[in-house]
Amino acid sequence: MWTYVLFNIKSNLKRKENLILIVLFIICEIALLFILNTKSFTESPYQTSLGISIAGVSQKNDPKLYQEFMDEVNLIRQTIDKGEQDGKDKNWKSYCEYKVKVSVLEAQWYMVTSNMPNDSYFEHADVIEELRKEYGLPDLSQYEKLIVQKSNDINLYFCSMQQARYFDYLLKHDLTPITYSYVDASSVSLQIARYILPVVLPLLVGLLLFQQRERRAKTEKTILTISGVKKKYVRWNLISDVLFVLLVVFLPILVYMIVLVPFKGVSNLIYPVLYYKPGFTGFHYWDTQGLDHIELVASGLTNMSVNQFTTPGMELMPLWQCTLFVAFGLVLSTTFYVLLITVLSKLMKNKYLSLLVFLVVLGLCSFASPLGNMQKINTFNPMSYRDFGMNLLGTSYFGYFAGIVIIGLYSVILYLVSKWCAKKVRL
Repeated sequence: MWTYVLFNIKSNLKRKENLILIVLFIICEIALLFILNTKSFTESPYQTSLGISIAGVSQKNDPKLYQEFMDEVNLIRQTIDKGEQDGKDKNWKSYCEYKVKVSVLEAQWYMVTSNMPNDSYFEHADVIEELRKEYGLPDLSQYEKLIVQKSNDINLYFCSMQQARYFDYLLKHDLTPITYSYVDASSVSLQIARYILPVVLPLLVGLLLFQQRERRAKTEKTILTISGVKKKYVRWNLISDVLFVLLVVFLPILVYMIVLVPFKGVSNLIYPVLYYKPGFTGFHYWDTQGLDHIELVASGLTNMSVNQFTTPGMELMPLWQCTLFVAFGLVLSTTFYVLLITVLSKLMKNKYLSLLVFLVVLGLCSFASPLGNMQKINTFNPMSYRDFGMNLLGTSYFGYFAGIVIIGLYSVILYLVSKWCAKKVRL
């Protein structure tokens, strides 16, 4: 089997049309990395503090306590001013410490000013309390009697809570804050996976493989006369085609990683990435009806929503682990695309027609499910999962686990159809 698989891969690599496509693909990747690297210098690696609102606080209940509270608020404001300056001066250790302190105080204040029951709504409240004690911060709950009007809005708590944990992780692992577009040996694969591959991967598969039937027809008559081979032939072709596409996709990424190691190292492999846990561990559709817009706060390589109820489910994952999960999604997507073009090429006599149908089907599915789409029916749309990075990191409305299951099921169905075609339709 492997002799046949290697033969197919080598013959694919020797074709001039394929070599041109591969070169163009690599040029696009290099251009993207250059653009992202340039953009990362203009992006701010630090986020503006959400602040502590004192609009609902009154001194009538206890003027002395109110004065103590205002003294604390003034100290917090001074801390914010110094912290923002540390960020501009790139004093990252001092900046991370400031972000932890301010985020913890903000999260605590949102708990105090909210009329939601703490045990039901405030996730990781115990972690916030531990950080408050660890960093020697004041207990703002003592000022609760000054509040005359509480709020039902708890979204800001989630954002502050996540930022407190995020920057505490950076501080304790001696990591420097990075921007959303940051490129190094650790992040290059994730950047390519979410900026280029969602659009380029299906095009690449279609253009690289649409001529396979004509080329293979010359050897199939001989191969299919060998006893027991016909049943394995579909599987052999699938393995060789998938491995060929994966080689084209992942080999350049591996080269970029090796080239970038001497410049920035691989310390960011343990960099924290915020991922959406409910969508990672099971089927979970994000109900965000009624939102006119989504306000995002960049936390390193993740865009975290401030006003969206997906924020409570965000958890920390090291970058190397995130990369592996995204890579697995890419392998599954590649298998699906390869099987789709294979089935279409077997059902249609004209290779150009099969390519056109392949691109039209995927294009219509992409149009029906833009990455910001909220229609539940698109849970079953395969192109809702064309960017597994977004599905995992919480910036798509459809979760990672659902994508793995849906794309996996479509791949199994297409594989069975391709085996049926091998029996009923002349390959």
